[in-house]
Amino acid sequence: MKAMHHPYLAALLLTMSAKAAADRLVDPTRPPQASDANSRPAPDGVRVEAVLRSADRDLAIVNGKIVRAGDRVSGVQIQEILVDGVRYVRDGQVHVARLTPNSIPVRR
Repeated sequence: MKAMHHPYLAALLLTMSAKAAADRLVDPTRPPQASDANSRPAPDGVRVEAVLRSADRDLAIVNGKIVRAGDRVSGVQIQEILVDGVRYVRDGQVHVARLTPNSIPVRR
């Protein structure tokens, strides 16, 4: 009976070690200058991650959400999508959040 448990134990250990290895995987497509510090919101809580502009529409990714002018995210209302950031309103005051300096331009 003891010999029958060894394959199950081996499979369990293999599964656990595979999960532990997967937790340590690094995204090979992530730019080398990107760090966890850049993934946190700015002190005011608004982080612009991308700006997508076309003839049809302007979108931005703010705090992980796709937004357009008029949308609300993280307690602010997006007023305008800019070339390098967003203009937003919080508590009646207008602010601008820009892409981080580590941004990678895709197309100009």
